[in-house]
Amino acid sequence: MNLFALRKQLDKILLPLVSNIAKLPLHANHWTLLGAFVGLACSIFFLYGMWWPGLALLLGRGLIDHIDGYKARNFNQRSTFGAVMDDVTDRWVLGIIYAGACLKLSFDYPHVLIVLGFGITGSLSNVIAKLSIYAESQQDLFREQGKIGHPIDVVGLFGSAEFIIYFGMGVLWTAILGDLRPLLAGVWAVAIMSHLSLFQRIIFAWQRYRHVDPGAIEQQVAES
Repeated sequence: MNLFALRKQLDKILLPLVSNIAKLPLHANHWTLLGAFVGLACSIFFLYGMWWPGLALLLGRGLIDHIDGYKARNFNQRSTFGAVMDDVTDRWVLGIIYAGACLKLSFDYPHVLIVLGFGITGSLSNVIAKLSIYAESQQDLFREQGKIGHPIDVVGLFGSAEFIIYFGMGVLWTAILGDLRPLLAGVWAVAIMSHLSLFQRIIFAWQRYRHVDPGAIEQQVAES
């Protein structure tokens, strides 16, 4: 299980702050775009070894990710385009932040360039696995406040929140100690845990859908 399962509890804690910031005259899509620029700036700070401002932007971008969804749901600004761009921006931001830190580390630890490819591949494969299961098992899809959901959402030990924890703790201790090794450990953790999570999602799909015939489901829907 990942921290997605605790999202509602976290949302309650952040609600007073998020609701007040959401009153600013920015559309939900503008918040999403702002999050992309904040993520890009965060990546640049990490690339130049500016750990404290980079960490602040990493956490700030996480807050913006809550604000755009809240704004869309509560200010009648939901759209399919907005939902797609929110997902795309989330993946792009985490990837570019991870890349910025890895490139900085590569000057002292050249093997990190391999870890970078390993980590991004694992993270993207997690997303692809999730979207593939969405597409192939529509009988299990549901919508909550307009957002598509599926039991796969809480499967696996790696997600956006876990990225911030594993990676962010590495940045924090690197900033405190002035030592790159905690960040190196965080980068490795992302690469390893993303692949472990991918394995868990594959096992979930095998257990739940190995006997499901999609053609039979389509026929049942057509007959009904």
